[in-house]
Amino acid sequence: MTKEERRRKRKPLPEPDHMLLATVKSVTVSYYVHNHGDGVSDEAITDVLCGIVKTTPDMPKHLGREVTCSLMCSRQYARVDDPDEKGWPRISKGQTVPERPFLLNMHLRNDSRSFSAYLPEAAYWALQADLKSGRLKFIEARFMKPRHGNGNLTGINFSETPPEEP
Repeated sequence: MTKEERRRKRKPLPEPDHMLLATVKSVTVSYYVHNHGDGVSDEAITDVLCGIVKTTPDMPKHLGREVTCSLMCSRQYARVDDPDEKGWPRISKGQTVPERPFLLNMHLRNDSRSFSAYLPEAAYWALQADLKSGRLKFIEARFMKPRHGNGNLTGINFSETPPEEP
């Protein structure tokens, strides 16, 4: 086998991250709480509606369109007493799930655009307050090349001013 034949069989190098820069238009917060057999769980969700102002590589069909960034935080509260107790159960201190950020997918389709992440509790509430107050105006999302409109999210940057060009 020649060198040229071996080169052809190599796996192609991964494409560099794609980037989407958006400006914050509005922020909506919701909160859910749910009883289950072992205790209670809750989830807070902040949906940030944004307008896309830049993409790299250039994706003109998405420029000027809306994208929703969903930030989530979840906790679980275990029962600390007998689960068969008929009276008011005592609930333990909440355990944040997950304890580290968890980036989900980027969806870029003709009819809908969104990306989301689970955040640690402290980071979630700090970001939620800064987004609601209008302090954070820009969101930069980095993601792997989309396939059929979906790509793995690799990073999110929230800022007061647009990121500087390298």
